[in-house]
Amino acid sequence: MRDRIALGIIRKAHGVRGEASVEPWTDSFERFAEIRAVKLVSPDEQHVRDATIETARAHGDRALIKFQEIGSPEEIQSLQHWTIEIPESEARAREADEYFLHELIGLRLVDRSGSERGEVIDAYEGGGGVLLNVKRADGKKYEVPFAAAICTEIDIAGKKIVVQLPEGIDED
Repeated sequence: MRDRIALGIIRKAHGVRGEASVEPWTDSFERFAEIRAVKLVSPDEQHVRDATIETARAHGDRALIKFQEIGSPEEIQSLQHWTIEIPESEARAREADEYFLHELIGLRLVDRSGSERGEVIDAYEGGGGVLLNVKRADGKKYEVPFAAAICTEIDIAGKKIVVQLPEGIDED
């Protein structure tokens, strides 16, 4: 796991002054206004660039962000699909039943009888909420909604999720 968390992804340039149209991956647009120093990370994670948020404002379902070091739409376009990240230590405090998606990756799914049901290999926002992409021991994959009725106990430290899977969800 990385020591950074992504707050959003740069989708395109906006306007002529070098603002970025950002798809937020945080539950609050205000988060962009609360922080200044960020890392811009390339899609392949091979390049990291320090940046300073100068201004941030909501624009529909996106955030418009002006970085102090970037002055043109062309520069922003060269950063398309880069993520905006902060150190995990600067993440906002979470409630007891809140999790960062990256914390769920690598957790084992175990049913109430103790049988292994697979390992979470990805977690992402779907149309109806968070989905877990799970890989069974035989290599086959399936998706599980990350819902309290299904994921009844989450133990990040113990690296497991106790599940009550709907019948047939993990079959091919």
